[in-house]
Amino acid sequence: MKNVTRNNLELNLKEATSTLLEMARSSCWNNISENTSYIISEIKNDSRNFKIQKLERNKSNQKKKPITLENATTELKSIYENLYDINLEIYKSRKNKTIVDIRYYPKSALKSDYYEKVKNNEPMLHCKVGIPPYASDKSKKYDVNWELGGIRHEWNSFWNRIQLKWKYRNRIKNVG
Repeated sequence: MKNVTRNNLELNLKEATSTLLEMARSSCWNNISENTSYIISEIKNDSRNFKIQKLERNKSNQKKKPITLENATTELKSIYENLYDINLEIYKSRKNKTIVDIRYYPKSALKSDYYEKVKNNEPMLHCKVGIPPYASDKSKKYDVNWELGGIRHEWNSFWNRIQLKWKYRNRIKNVG
């Protein structure tokens, strides 16, 4: 986590992107390209099911046109005073292109008493690589694009559910 000033925003985003790509390479089997572009998304307070949120976010992101780091920085600087938290996540990675989703949480979405405490704080910067629910073995690498769905993700999810059922059945047999 880093605190970011308006003046070092682009440099910090560039460094965070490098960190994010390295994190993804260590966790995922995909070839992660250094050729990056960006999309920007607001993190909204949403009490709905995680799967529904993920589907809607993916649908929304598909409509966005990726932009350069410079353009993303300009866009973020225009709302800088309202930035509480900035998260970099890989939206999609292919052999020759990686799209990084810059997700931000606005200060205006905070509860009023907490907003008063942090309204003058610089935004925080984080990098995140999503871990699929079936990746219980930390030594096995997974597809960085798992959140986009696909046959491999569906198969791994199905296989994980089967394994959990077998594990649960065996525990009941051993207890009884």
